[in-house]
Amino acid sequence: MSQVLLLGGGISAFAAALDLAEVGVRVLIADPVVRLPQVPVRREGGEIAALLAEVAAPIAADGPDSPEAAPRPVRTADVLLRARGGWAPSPERSVWGIPPVPLAKSCMALLGTGGAFRAYLDRLKPVLTIGKEHNLGALVDSRLGRNVRDTLVEPFVVEGFGVPSHAAEVALVEAGLNEALTRAGSLSGAAELQFEEHAAREQVIEPAGGWDRFGELLVERLRLFGAEVFAGEVASCVLEPDGRWAVTDADGALQRFDALIGELENVEATASHAAQATPVAWPRDEQADADNTPLSLHARLAALRPELTRQYAEFGIQGVPADVADGSDALALIETGGGESWSARIVSNAGSEAVLRLAGPARPNGEIGQPPVPEALASLGVQQASGAIVTHVTVAAPFATDAARDRQREAREMIAREYPTLILAGEDVHGGALGAALAELRPAAVQLRRKLTGISE
Repeated sequence: MSQVLLLGGGISAFAAALDLAEVGVRVLIADPVVRLPQVPVRREGGEIAALLAEVAAPIAADGPDSPEAAPRPVRTADVLLRARGGWAPSPERSVWGIPPVPLAKSCMALLGTGGAFRAYLDRLKPVLTIGKEHNLGALVDSRLGRNVRDTLVEPFVVEGFGVPSHAAEVALVEAGLNEALTRAGSLSGAAELQFEEHAAREQVIEPAGGWDRFGELLVERLRLFGAEVFAGEVASCVLEPDGRWAVTDADGALQRFDALIGELENVEATASHAAQATPVAWPRDEQADADNTPLSLHARLAALRPELTRQYAEFGIQGVPADVADGSDALALIETGGGESWSARIVSNAGSEAVLRLAGPARPNGEIGQPPVPEALASLGVQQASGAIVTHVTVAAPFATDAARDRQREAREMIAREYPTLILAGEDVHGGALGAALAELRPAAVQLRRKLTGISE
């Protein structure tokens, strides 16, 4: 029987292992604790909802189901933006702040009459200029005016991507928007066409019983298909000439596996430990680049680390402004003394403590600072709730340009070609997107299981 070692990781790693276990491949789990999402999860292309529904469904027709795993959309709150000395609702059915009706009352309240009429010129510009601009900020400036970009668009883009709209590409922020421009003949008309797709893709989703419970159910599901916990602690993994992996535990015991699954952090930790223990403990340097410098898997993994990361912070607050109604979110940008822009979202739910969520700029990996809590409190006119603790995490930044996305994809594809029995999982190598990780990894797991079960070469 073929056997695979799951080194550990998050939902995508365990989902890939589940795809193997379901067809009889023996899976051993080095770390049975699932690393769970640390920021709200968007529905994206539907892969996340499909996995949740799969784990919720019974294995056999007459077996028990697990309703706690079923996908549940999180309520979408109305968003208030700050302009003209107060808070006013973001235009209805807007896409990244782009208003579908520039002369609507909501636009006039935020932009003023002059700003709204400037935005309306978008409807009068020639069709020939549509769909040519790839930079989102430049596109909004040219069609709707800088006032729309600064007031309506920038807060959403900075919150979503950690960069200003002039540093983001249209196709990465809103897939299909350029095509909608051509069909509609205006940017505001394109937003109208895109809204339903945008809302579905950006809908926050979670398991009915929460992510902690889903992690437990995912491990239980693996166990039902025969998965077991790896006895001991993995010390090193060595790729042997026949393509199998020799795995040594901390006591020196050796086992061989047909494939490995793990997130970048798990694989790198094992590689680093092994490299310190013995000079031959990781794959042979058999792949040479154009300059004839050989690169090992260890070097390939180092090149795959996220180029940019973002910090997120959250804590309870009190003293929410009177014009921020219960059940609404208030979104604003906070400029720090160092010239950085952070997004700040007040989440005010009736009957519960209000929360302030800060999302930082995309920074080179390794550069970490402190969230601007005092600046945010002062700017928004709120206070930190008594005893409230600031939770703080750092994760991979979303891709805002094709170049960044393509570099990461090429690095992943290089490892997949050179090490076909290694499934490298995790959102960190997919711009922090769980849906994108699942969309790539689950087909890779199916291909591997066909190989391991003898269906294909």
